[in-house]
Amino acid sequence: MGTKRTMEGSLKTVVRVFRRECHRLLDSERTTVHGADDMLMVLQLAAAEVCKQERGDFSVALSDVLVAWKCLLLDKLHLSHDGSPLSENYDLIRKEYDSFLKRTNTVDLIDVYNMYKQLRRDEDPEDSLTAMQLFEFLYGNAEAVEVTELTPPCPATPSNRAHRCSSQVRRVVRRVFCSYLGLLVNSKNDLALVHTLNAPSRSLGHRAFTDLKHAAHDSSTSLFLAVTSFVRAVQLGGKGYAPPQSDPLRKHMKGLSQFVHFTDQLEEILGECPDSSVAGCRIMSGIRAALLKGLSNGDPVYAAAEDTVKQLKERIGQIHTTLKESASSTGISPARPKAYAINHATAYGGRESVKLLLTLLDEEALAPPCRNKAELLTEDQTVLNGTEGVCLLFLYKSPEAPSGLSPQPLQNRVQSQQGHVKPKARERVIRSQFACTYQDDGLPLNRILEFPSSSQLPTCVHPAPKRTSPSPVIAPPEEEPETTSTFV
Repeated sequence: MGTKRTMEGSLKTVVRVFRRECHRLLDSERTTVHGADDMLMVLQLAAAEVCKQERGDFSVALSDVLVAWKCLLLDKLHLSHDGSPLSENYDLIRKEYDSFLKRTNTVDLIDVYNMYKQLRRDEDPEDSLTAMQLFEFLYGNAEAVEVTELTPPCPATPSNRAHRCSSQVRRVVRRVFCSYLGLLVNSKNDLALVHTLNAPSRSLGHRAFTDLKHAAHDSSTSLFLAVTSFVRAVQLGGKGYAPPQSDPLRKHMKGLSQFVHFTDQLEEILGECPDSSVAGCRIMSGIRAALLKGLSNGDPVYAAAEDTVKQLKERIGQIHTTLKESASSTGISPARPKAYAINHATAYGGRESVKLLLTLLDEEALAPPCRNKAELLTEDQTVLNGTEGVCLLFLYKSPEAPSGLSPQPLQNRVQSQQGHVKPKARERVIRSQFACTYQDDGLPLNRILEFPSSSQLPTCVHPAPKRTSPSPVIAPPEEEPETTSTFV
């Protein structure tokens, strides 16, 4: 327990120094930190992207992700692999992983640890955290993980399943709260948008996210900027500026508008409330109200949201007090307002709230990793929205494009079907005395019904040639035998 507390204290010191001095090395002071679970999610997406480039399929096995996870930790911490198996295409995965972090204006805990030596001042403690200790923490060593995250060793029972479900719901709900905060301070954080776009449910499922991802890729912007720019263009743009009716995002306008409207409300609280503690608590209450709308008190999400809001509000008050006492020495100055800002008081007031939220998010990044990796990577997204939720990997996977197995043209299908039709023996039927007037050259009804559908019938049927009846031959009259007749 003492070693665990020492490691937690060392991690907090490393992150605090990074937040205070990050402006010396980074272009943005609103850079957010990924914790262990977020690092693993990003790695899964990077590995799937490499598989798509190499094999054409955006998918990756869980075992391959775990092998790449260990290689990533050892590589970035400059530790020996000691005979550990190397992940296939690891160099490409590492490149894609670093590209994702740079594109989303984020860093991971290992980056923070590696920058500590350059950022620390003389009064700051020396490296009290070793690379091996950080590896054990991130990899999920039993001594470094909270007891509540451990999988029960006994066989699964209804009580154990309920406990794990409750733990999973709390983890997912807390992630949604922190993701909304992450979007407020770092709008480039695509992973945060993924967790909040459809939480609560806005009917923005797989298809909506795919269209949004393509729009962001085409405009070379973040997902959040793609959403806001599209909604603003539709609502405020004129006929010449608004997106065309054929834009795929038009189909999801209602849900996207709800998302943008909600984030606007949160940003308004962040900028206009002069007290950062009050602003943080109001933001938490707003997120809680949106998540719990339409839920009953007995819903697991309801109880998890109530507990999360209570804990985060208490922590916000503590951070506010700490920042107020050390306001002169923190040196944190994220996002200084522009000289042409319209409301300077609002802009400067928002800076203090951003400081508080960044500090809170830094502490959340130090949370112990989830022990159940399969649950984290495949099932967490279904907790809030039930059947509407999909795992992160499937959400990023584009729907399958039409393949060469699509239906053939109608003419080809009809011809191929005719080749399989076998003529059947014609049954003798009793017809009327006028049967000679009927034609037998047309297709019988049973042959017509053998087509899969009436739409596949031939469009043109050549008429049967008309029968020409032979001209009657007039036979010569036969000679009648002579008979005697008696007239009376």
